[in-house]
Amino acid sequence: MALIIPVIYSEILREKFLGKVKLAGMATNLGILKNTTEGDTVSFPKYQTLTDAQVVVKGTASTIDELAQVDNKAVITMVDKIVRVYDIDDMTALGNSIDEASKQQAIVLARKLDTDLMTVALTSPLKSATAGANAITATEINAGILKFGDEQDTEEMAGILINSLVSASFYNMTEFVGAGRTDTLAGNGIVTNGVIGFFRGIPVIVSDKGTYDSAKAECITLIVKVDALAYMEKKVIDVTEEREEKLHASDIVGTYVYAVALVNDAGVVVVRKTIV
Repeated sequence: MALIIPVIYSEILREKFLGKVKLAGMATNLGILKNTTEGDTVSFPKYQTLTDAQVVVKGTASTIDELAQVDNKAVITMVDKIVRVYDIDDMTALGNSIDEASKQQAIVLARKLDTDLMTVALTSPLKSATAGANAITATEINAGILKFGDEQDTEEMAGILINSLVSASFYNMTEFVGAGRTDTLAGNGIVTNGVIGFFRGIPVIVSDKGTYDSAKAECITLIVKVDALAYMEKKVIDVTEEREEKLHASDIVGTYVYAVALVNDAGVVVVRKTIV
């Protein structure tokens, strides 16, 4: 007997998946991958910046810039998570085995996407140093934002991603929790869907996936602009059920195919103690 309806289960898994992504929530979904297989590459749009405007000289033709793309290829990755649910457990165990399976599959798939996005984010040339390995100050965050030059508009910022070890720094930061300041918001410090509050209007999001360098024993903070990171999906999340009748069990196979890329080198700042 089948334990799930794959189409419905896939929709449930997708909803829970979207609720668990952190860095992927700051990235742009550029659509569906087509006619590709695992290991293939796909090109992400990455445009060169135009040169400065020039003064028009009467009788002289102005220089013409072409809107050119830089080759920006990413490898397509296939990941999966398979969960075995026994019929007897689904019928008699306390709780809901199918719901728990979808919840945990969503978590591990979301974390894998976040980890891969973190890997490409760390290739950004924009870096800013902190004095502490597992702490950060408002001055250091502002120094990181300064890497964007005069393009610091809050609406252009997707978020600040921090490790949970760094959250204590924010809770003790006047610029984050100080009452009466124009740059702080009521409710900062209360965690909702991974967001601990807003720094200068920018959401601060906690994630431990890829934000800690165990070799150097230090946290990594990202300041991410809108449309700086991107991903494409082959299928949202493909779900199949494989029956093991002799075991009276079902293997629920969740498969996710995607590619990730940094599409704006000037859109991510890496903030950490060790700058390499």
